[in-house]
Amino acid sequence: MPAQEWDDEVPGLVSGITLSDDSGNYKKIMEKIMENIMERNCVENVVGDMLRGLRTGKITEFKNMAVVPLCHDNDTVGGYITLKEGLEAGTLTIHEISMHGSVPELVAVNTGHLPVLILDGEELAGAKQNRAVNTTIMVPALTKVNIPVSCTEQGRWSYKTNAFSDSDVIMSHRTRRNRSASVTESLVNERGFCSDQGQVWDNIRSEAAFANASSSTGAMRDTLEHLRPRLEDYINAFPLGRRKNGFVVFINGNPMGMEMISSSGKYALLHTKLIRSYATEAIYNEGEEDSATAEQAMKFIKEAALCTFERYPSVGLGEDYRFVGNEMIGSSLIVNGTVVHCAFFRREHFDGQQFEASNGMQDSRSRRETQFKRNMVNRMQDVEPSI
Repeated sequence: MPAQEWDDEVPGLVSGITLSDDSGNYKKIMEKIMENIMERNCVENVVGDMLRGLRTGKITEFKNMAVVPLCHDNDTVGGYITLKEGLEAGTLTIHEISMHGSVPELVAVNTGHLPVLILDGEELAGAKQNRAVNTTIMVPALTKVNIPVSCTEQGRWSYKTNAFSDSDVIMSHRTRRNRSASVTESLVNERGFCSDQGQVWDNIRSEAAFANASSSTGAMRDTLEHLRPRLEDYINAFPLGRRKNGFVVFINGNPMGMEMISSSGKYALLHTKLIRSYATEAIYNEGEEDSATAEQAMKFIKEAALCTFERYPSVGLGEDYRFVGNEMIGSSLIVNGTVVHCAFFRREHFDGQQFEASNGMQDSRSRRETQFKRNMVNRMQDVEPSI
């Protein structure tokens, strides 16, 4: 199947940033990004080059969710293992940074001879409280690194186990998307890979209330376990199939996001986790089952390729690219010139149902974020894309 043809630009694209910030410092953030990237040529963006080489497969639809599979010709064979593989082999251990612990940071020790890929949003269970990784990381072989995380279990701060295990879940699409935006803002403001922890907890509580799920410790995992029977229907509807490197997901006919992993073999190990993450959004937004097309998927990828970007040293191997665009954010891990993982999310695309707590109070951060998004887009209408 030949590579898709690309237009020079996507009509209507505005170089706007839609971070989860509500402090009014948007202009400062954009100035910092623009001063570093305006002079760059787009060929420097290896992620953009990779995106332009993606090919789409046959679309599959189930209820209000559609998945367009993606593949590319530079499939990586071997070279690294996944979080689950490393933990099961006993060559990777993850534990608290000290006996007392620190909420936003853990220690990963890789005693194996292959690097370990930990995907953005993968949850770790145990120790003093469950955590989710803030960005995609490649832990070098025979190395110990500190990894940035977010708490996903607000009501526990006591040891359950000495070390962490694979929770077998990735953050829900909505929580992961918002957390990714806050991490990008932290990087722009030279605060490292920190998340807005309060926002993460707000999202977890809102989703639990929406799903009528209960948890004695406010654990994200308990909500996903409560939804598991319904999520399994989506997993069964979107089997792995032949060689794939990722997908674009649509909910109610709207693009929600895309994932791409350099190795189809490693993607196969992460496929179920990723589908489950996006399927939560389908459950939260059940409604009109509008169809989607491969052409719409390519349009979404084109917009991703036109995002402005900045590069930061990763906490493990390689560089962490952060992307901002018109109602879109993204991130990618680049190691030795290879795009190991990239993810792009559409921001606030739904006009549909909002999460509400059981007492009818809408999440205050969601209200502020929606208003801030409107303000940012209005300010950036006259800014040209930096491509």
